[in-house]
Amino acid sequence: MKIFTLLLVLGLFVSGCAVSKDVPQEKPQDQTAKSNGENAANPSQDEDAASPQDILKNRYYFLEVNKPMEDFEAEDLNGNKVKLSDYKGKIIFLNFWATWCPPCRTEMPHMEEFYAKYKDEDVVVLAVSSTSVELRGGTDDKAAEKKVRDFIQEYGYTFPVLLDRDDEAWKIYYQTGVPANYIIDKEGIVRYLKVGAFSGQQEMELAVEAIRAMGE
Repeated sequence: MKIFTLLLVLGLFVSGCAVSKDVPQEKPQDQTAKSNGENAANPSQDEDAASPQDILKNRYYFLEVNKPMEDFEAEDLNGNKVKLSDYKGKIIFLNFWATWCPPCRTEMPHMEEFYAKYKDEDVVVLAVSSTSVELRGGTDDKAAEKKVRDFIQEYGYTFPVLLDRDDEAWKIYYQTGVPANYIIDKEGIVRYLKVGAFSGQQEMELAVEAIRAMGE
């Protein structure tokens, strides 16, 4: 049973790019997805004691999920088989994207900056490219892989990229559009869903603060 199907209606309205080839690629983009106000405040010095809700309040919008993650296996760009559960013990940013998606392209420099800062800590970024998403309904995983490889090489991104050749991951974490970002705590609980693109490194860092404030 897919535990994330309850999120599909929300995804329909705020995802950056529709997946189906029968609808326009772009929708009005809400990259910041803030609850209130136009600019996020900088974290205060006493925020270490704040609750997750206080950390995110009036800044950016994250949908609370609080359900155990479902595992899957995919292949990285080096040909290694990787399971999501291999990263248990780290805070995981699970990103679903496509090379043709403008909001995905916009957020990737932020992801790279974030990854470079946190890669030696307890945080990991996993960018998952599913065949049917990349090809907008196609099934040629080799063609999808080439598009992804060319894109990653062109822009020099270094965060881990996983090839979801048979859409195993996408069938579990499916939303109506990309990018879709799940934030998973160290115990393997999906805490938040960010539907749409991250607006910058600060937004990703606040998600980390919120999860750390849960005291896992």
